[in-house]
Amino acid sequence: MSTGVKVAIGCGVLAVVVVVGIVLASIAGGMFLRRKAEELTGGIEDQAVIGAVIDRLEAEHSFSPPADGIVHSARAERFFAVTDLAWQRIEPEWDDLEERGREITNRGGEAGVGDVFAGIRGLTHARSAIAEALDQHEMPASEYVWVGFALTRAYRALGSSDQGRQGADRGVPQANLDLAARYHDQLAEVSGAGSTAGKSAVLGLAVTLDVTGGGP
Repeated sequence: MSTGVKVAIGCGVLAVVVVVGIVLASIAGGMFLRRKAEELTGGIEDQAVIGAVIDRLEAEHSFSPPADGIVHSARAERFFAVTDLAWQRIEPEWDDLEERGREITNRGGEAGVGDVFAGIRGLTHARSAIAEALDQHEMPASEYVWVGFALTRAYRALGSSDQGRQGADRGVPQANLDLAARYHDQLAEVSGAGSTAGKSAVLGLAVTLDVTGGGP
C-alpha cells in the first residue's frame, strides 16, 4: 500500500469521525459534543493550511541531498534555529500533554474523551508551530528532516572512542562528525538525551510534514 493511499485512508477515517461527532451532537442536543465536533473540524482545516505552507516551501526552496552527504555549518545553524523556534511554541502545551499522559498511566491506561481531543489539538498545534518555524527560516521540511537525520547519525557515531574509525565504518563523513562534536549539546536534546527530552519531538513530527518521505 502506497504512502499516499495510507494518508488518504487516514484522512477518510478522520472525516468519518467528524461526521459522527456532528451527528451525535445533533441527536444529543448537547453543547459539549457539538463544541468538540467543531474543534475537530477546525483541526482538519488547520491541517490543510499546514499542508499548503509545506507544499509552498518545497516549491520555492527545492532541496536535493548533496551527493557527498556533508552538512555545512550554515545549513546546521538553520536546522537548530527552526528547532528552537518550534520548540519554544510547542513546549507549554507539550508539558500539559505529558502531564495528561502520566495521569492516564496512573488510571491504568484509560483515556477520556477530553484526553483524546487534547491530543488531537496538541498534535495540530505542534505541526503548525513547526510549519511556521520552517516558513520563517525559508527551510523546506525535506531539507530539515535530511539535516536532522544526518546530524543525529553523526552524533550517535561520536559514541565511540575511535570516532573517526566508527564514522568511516558507518559511512558518516568526517565533516559531519566534526560538526556533531561542535553542536554536541544541541544534538543531545534533538536526540532525546539532553535536559529537554521533549525537544526531540520536533524532528519526529517534522518527518510527518516531509512530503518527500525521506531521510538520508
